Amino acid sequence: MTGISIAVATGNQHKLQEIAAILGLPLESMYSSRSFAGFEDPAEDGQTFEDNAGIKARALAHFIKSKHPDHEFWLSSGPKWVIADDSGLEVDALGGKPGIHSARFASDELGIEGNSPDSSNNEKLVRLLKETPDGNRQARFVCVIAAISALDTELAVTTFRGHCPGRISDSPSGSHGFGYDPLFIPGGYKLSLAELGEEIKSKISHRSKALEGLKSHLAAAI
Repeated sequence: MTGISIAVATGNQHKLQEIAAILGLPLESMYSSRSFAGFEDPAEDGQTFEDNAGIKARALAHFIKSKHPDHEFWLSSGPKWVIADDSGLEVDALGGKPGIHSARFASDELGIEGNSPDSSNNEKLVRLLKETPDGNRQARFVCVIAAISALDTELAVTTFRGHCPGRISDSPSGSHGFGYDPLFIPGGYKLSLAELGEEIKSKISHRSKALEGLKSHLAAAI
């Protein structure tokens, strides 16, 4: 994938590095949304992970085309793509919740708008599952990557979904993760994602699986 340029709808440099590593691309070929002055994150008001990933990808693609036609993103001779991800935790005993609301699971209880602290989200999840036996604590992390060819006038979206199945522990453990990682024990393991560390997490994570689908798509599109 020589000469490719990818704009990612994130301001998180760690996520940008993770995506570059999984796709096998140099970090210099990746551009975060912060690279495009004036971009503001759109409202994620979709009903599914696919909806919200698509909303973010379309918003960034449209902004780059309309507001930054001379940006260095366009200078490479290779393909130019815009991608975004949306992810969350689905718990079977809660009917699939928190799902697309994973980052703001406890916001209503705290009386705040937007995302709620990880600690509050985890505390709420533990409380709601307090009476749920071990055998009924199945859950999965879900990630959907939305990809758009920046040269496509229609800005058509292609999505790639990845899952990491597991179960929810009755108490958090580990300090190397974020979000629900301290409570999530992936299938085949006895430790939480926050205990397993980045090397194992990067191999089994929902994001890495979704990105592998994207990687195959980009290679085929060249």
